[in-house]
Amino acid sequence: MPMFIPGKPLTALATALFIGLVFLCLPYSRTRLDLSPQPTCNNRPPDDVIPNQVHFVYILKNTSHDFNFEFSHFLSIYAAWHYWRPQAIYLHTNVAADSPEVARARNGTAGKWNHYIFTIFDLKINEVDVPTHAGNGMELQNIEHKSDFVRVKAVYELGGVYIDFDVHPLRDIRPLRESGFKAIAGRQLGGQINSGTFMSTRGGKMVKLWMEQMHVAYNGGWTTHSNEVITRVGQRLVREPGEMLILERDAFAPGSWKDEDTDALFAVHEDTPSNLRNDTAIAQGMQLPSHDEAFADRWDHPERFADWERDWSHTYLLHAFTPDRWQHKVPGFEHITPRYVLERRSNFARAVYPVARVLFEQGLINVDDSHTGL
Repeated sequence: MPMFIPGKPLTALATALFIGLVFLCLPYSRTRLDLSPQPTCNNRPPDDVIPNQVHFVYILKNTSHDFNFEFSHFLSIYAAWHYWRPQAIYLHTNVAADSPEVARARNGTAGKWNHYIFTIFDLKINEVDVPTHAGNGMELQNIEHKSDFVRVKAVYELGGVYIDFDVHPLRDIRPLRESGFKAIAGRQLGGQINSGTFMSTRGGKMVKLWMEQMHVAYNGGWTTHSNEVITRVGQRLVREPGEMLILERDAFAPGSWKDEDTDALFAVHEDTPSNLRNDTAIAQGMQLPSHDEAFADRWDHPERFADWERDWSHTYLLHAFTPDRWQHKVPGFEHITPRYVLERRSNFARAVYPVARVLFEQGLINVDDSHTGL
């Protein structure tokens, strides 16, 4: 029976075109290394939707030096692509896309992980003017503070999801982006909102207020202009329908910078058998165990899980605070390497293992790769 709209029958050709357009707009899954973005029926989502694009910031202290990406950084950006299939991945940095620094990263001179990051993802490099002073006249004292100002401005102007390079996506955040909220963030230890990951519509009210007020609040304190401002602004906006969603701590920042939390996340449990038994015989591209869990496994089969093992089911993004800045030595841990992750003898390794397993089976990583890729 032909389809009708008021007063106008649709021809068979028009009907077929209509059905084809519907299927084009439906989400679909991919496998292997198809790095193209999901199809979209609009060039840009409306300004009340958080767009599926990801923002990273990396500021070179000396613009004549190389990028210094490590395996953990590549793991973070690959996980964002793997789980989210973003329509764009932005790197906001202080060198141009055609600069010698980017060229060295692309051609492999600066190491394997730099080469991958700049060649696999069709990275959109956005050269930014790095601020030197806040609007109140105070000098920005370190790279981290300058990055804070750059990230908020980038999300305000473009919309999307910002994550630090030590944040590791563990699952799709599409249900959050499409929840109807114009801005989303999560709490960290102590109750403040963590500024290492947040998302907003383009020109959203939360990021607009944050961008303005951080210039007033800056006083050289570590988080005065970042966590403190987004917490103050975000909590007030919750009362305005659809403006702000604040998630529990476990959603984005389940750990912390404290020694006991970094130990619990990164410590190697030597009494746990390595996932790479007889690894000298492992061939590149071989199948590694998936370790997938059924819904009830944790309580139906507790014997399958170590006492120290954390359940990551309710975590979307793992902000993996590393102890490097405080010179704390985590038992058995040196660096995040492919072998460290694939052996699955720490909570961090078990959280990010599914993505590392894909990378190994694609031939992109080897068990003996170093953390620097050099």
